[in-house]
Formats: sequence, C-alpha cells, structure tokens
Amino acid sequence: MEMDGKAVMSLEDFRLIKEFVAENFGLLVENGKEGYLSSRLLSRLEELRLSSFAEYYAYLKFAPGGTEERLQLVSRITNNETYFFREEIQLRAFAEVALPALKERKVKNGEREIRILSAGCSSGEEAYTLAMLVLESGCFAWDWDVKITGVDIDPKVIERAKDGTYSGRAFQSLPALYLDRFFRKCESGFRVKDSIRSMCSFAQGNLLDLDGIVSEAGVDIIFCRNVLIYFDDGTVKRIVENFARFLPDDGLLFLGHSESLSRITSRYIPIRFPGAIVYRVRG
Repeated sequence: MEMDGKAVMSLEDFRLIKEFVAENFGLLVENGKEGYLSSRLLSRLEELRLSSFAEYYAYLKFAPGGTEERLQLVSRITNNETYFFREEIQLRAFAEVALPALKERKVKNGEREIRILSAGCSSGEEAYTLAMLVLESGCFAWDWDVKITGVDIDPKVIERAKDGTYSGRAFQSLPALYLDRFFRKCESGFRVKDSIRSMCSFAQGNLLDLDGIVSEAGVDIIFCRNVLIYFDDGTVKRIVENFARFLPDDGLLFLGHSESLSRITSRYIPIRFPGAIVYRVRG
C-alpha cells in the first residue's frame, strides 16, 4: 500500500514485523505503535528500494542480506538515549555499599579480580561511569584486576562505545571535576582517557545468550538498567535467569529504579540499599 508515493504499514505488516522482532530479539513492540514503527523503517525501505512493508518483511525473512538487515532493524527501533552518571542514587549505592562489601569478600577469599557487566550498555556511558566510580572508590588500587564489559544488541552503538568520544547531552549529569580527570578534549568533543578505557571492553550480543561474551568464571555485579522495559514478562524472566548463571550466590543485579522482579522470578532476593533496591541471587 502506498500514499503520496510512500509505503504505508498495514495492520498485517505491523503484526508480522512485531512478531519477527519478538521472536528474534525478544523485544516488545506495543500494539498501536504502527506509526512509530513505520517512521523508523520507512527510510530503510527507500534505501533498499522496496515498495512495501510486506516486501521488507520478506527481505528480513528470506533475502541473503537478511542477517545484516536484522541488525539494521534493531538499531532503528531501539532507544539508545543514555548519559554519564544516570540515576545517581543507585550509583552512590554501588560506590559506597556494593564496592566495599565486594572488596571485603574478595580479600577474605584471597581474590584480586573484579568483573562487572553493563547489559544493554548502549553507547558506553554506563560502563565508563562504573569504571570511574571504581577508580574513585580507592578500593581496588595497585594489583587489582578490574574488568567491565558492556554488551548491546546494536552494533552501531557498540562501535561508538569502543571509540569513547562524547559531546553534548552525554555530560548532563557528569560531575564537573570528572571531565578534567577522566576525559581529554578532541576535535569532536571529549574522549575517555586510557586509564578508564583500559578497564572496559564492549561486545555486540543478545542478553539471552551471553556465552562467549561473559567468561565461565562469571561476574560479580550486573547493571541492566532501563533495558527490561522493552521486553515482555516471559523474555524478562529468561534474561534475568540467564544473568543468574553468571553471578555468584551473593552477586548483585542493579535494575532501573522503575523496574522490578517481584512478579517475574523467585531467583533473586531484593536488598534495600540507601535509596535503592538491588537484587541478590538467591543461594
């Protein structure tokens, strides 16, 4: 169907693409979002010289370039807005409560490695924020091995995270002193200094399948904030129970302030930190 020379998304087109997105990525596109989905994909149809959304669906399903196009699809329908030091109260709980407790446990066990996962890391601001807080905490100096891994399904934002160059709204919540301490000026904005970049790595991947991204040794803390809102309850359950495979019994999961696991799974115990609820894997 066309209107003024442009393809129009029918209800059947919407249903098929919505189901395709859910089956392949676990992402939830709400009913009534035909206009949103159409506006995000219309330019892609033009680039591929396709005349309808039915043709686009067939391209996703059967064309030789369908695998690459699925990544294009995800990039266009997900919201990657983020910034440094987002949800500061949770970050304070991480720095002032979680990190000291983690150090105490590690020292008691004779361990000197810290592993943190930023799941749904977008363009990397969260992972780099966590690295700054680890350095600022003073808990893990000298011979500690600290690694923070960011993973996101969108390959475009992963490339931006690896580059580590930011400007504008990314700094809206960054404490001023951190700009001088952890960034250097460059032509297109500010680039994260090597002292922070060396602690962080980034990989494109699906939160339902972290094998090969997270090592068998697992991680100590997972941040997955403002990500689960894009999934239906069944997919959320699969994701967080997959997380539990990589966390020790006292490992912690940080979710967004409006996200909850209370009706999703019994695999975690909610723990009240100052100003924040954090989830611990049930032993």
